[in-house]
Amino acid sequence: MALRSAGIGALIVSLVAGMTSNLLFLAAFQFRTDWFLEPTRILAAGPTSAKLLRWASVLDLVGYYLATAVLAYVLWRQLRPRNPLVADLSVIAAFGYALAGGAGAAVLALVGPMLMLDHAGAAASDRAVIESQFAILFEVVWRSIWQLLDAILVGAWWLGIGLLVRADQPGLSRLSLVLGTTAAIGAVPTIAGLDLVRDVVLGIVFTLWTGWWIWLLVLFRRHGGPVVGPTAGV
Repeated sequence: MALRSAGIGALIVSLVAGMTSNLLFLAAFQFRTDWFLEPTRILAAGPTSAKLLRWASVLDLVGYYLATAVLAYVLWRQLRPRNPLVADLSVIAAFGYALAGGAGAAVLALVGPMLMLDHAGAAASDRAVIESQFAILFEVVWRSIWQLLDAILVGAWWLGIGLLVRADQPGLSRLSLVLGTTAAIGAVPTIAGLDLVRDVVLGIVFTLWTGWWIWLLVLFRRHGGPVVGPTAGV
């Protein structure tokens, strides 16, 4: 019952905090999708956008990273009897994803708004330096960590989950394998600088990810998790 409750709680937090974070990021960038390609434009968006960026990053940390670490542990406990090696490797990937991405979110939450406020009060000669600092911050957190390293790590976790639940939940297994493959492939256009392809793949991943969360939540509420057998809901 403890694992069941933890799994349900983590999934609810991911859905609520994660979706809210996405909306706040869009609001911080004033719903200008072209700003994501030239992120330094947000520097002139004002203090409201700075606050929105801070809270979007904090909720991203909670919803996509901390809650995922809890869910990964719960699934590892339930699925490890199926194949210990696959379960151990996949949970290591999940924890790596949570650690790297969470650190990036924490840095963005504090440093991003600080640079935005500094930019507003800086002399013209100093603004170019702040713009350069913000561009580097964005590339490190958003591109290098979230869209490259995290894509590989969370993709590996999904592939492991897909293999582990095949016998119990073939539909969820197929969705997990598709998610894992798509996430891993999505790292390629990020490396190649193919912005349009990258954004299309990201849209697919986040749509499937939301469905994956909901599917798992239903399984946890009905059966205590994706496992059918004596280890379910342990």
